[in-house]
Amino acid sequence: MSLRNSLQQTFRRLSGELLPEALENAGHRIAGLRKRLDHLNCSLAERALPADRKSRVSELSLDHKARKAGQKSARLTSVKAAKKTESGKEG
Repeated sequence: MSLRNSLQQTFRRLSGELLPEALENAGHRIAGLRKRLDHLNCSLAERALPADRKSRVSELSLDHKARKAGQKSARLTSVKAAKKTESGKEG
């Protein structure tokens, strides 16, 4: 067996068996690291936010998600509906 054939077989083995397994393991480790970093970020955000602002931040987050989903804010619609009801009573 020549050196060239030996190197080709070694390269095929590395690329066919070991490389995919190494990439899969790296992917699992990266996913685990992301999960830990997300947990750390949430923990730090929880500690940094004063208690009186937490409800407002949650409300703004829900409003943002609703706008992103193409929905109108429920709070704004209810205010408009209340104004129409009040003006109808006066007339």
